[in-house]
Amino acid sequence: MSITRLFDFAQNALDKFPKDDFLVTKKNGEWEKTSTLEFVNQGNKISRGLLKLGIKPGDKIGLISTTNRTEWCIMDLGISQIGVITVPVYPTISVDDYIYIFNNAEIKYCFVSDKDL
Repeated sequence: MSITRLFDFAQNALDKFPKDDFLVTKKNGEWEKTSTLEFVNQGNKISRGLLKLGIKPGDKIGLISTTNRTEWCIMDLGISQIGVITVPVYPTISVDDYIYIFNNAEIKYCFVSDKDL
């Protein structure tokens, strides 16, 4: 496999270096492992879901997270591999800043890390 796009690294890792602990995140004091296969499969599910929602290449999707998370990486994979643009947004900005960024970037959907956002 030739790696020509950032998201190609995930499939390459699955093909050549599959691991049980591709990504590890601490949740509630416990380390939670995500295998390479789970990572790629979950990214593919995100891609399929976004396509079913009518998202098209070139559209923009916002991501807002209060912490570093495995889910961010999975979302970024699922978004980017269908040609959609990820717009990362800080969780600590003002409402006015959110409004400006979302309108200026023409964000179609936004995914957030928790209910507080």
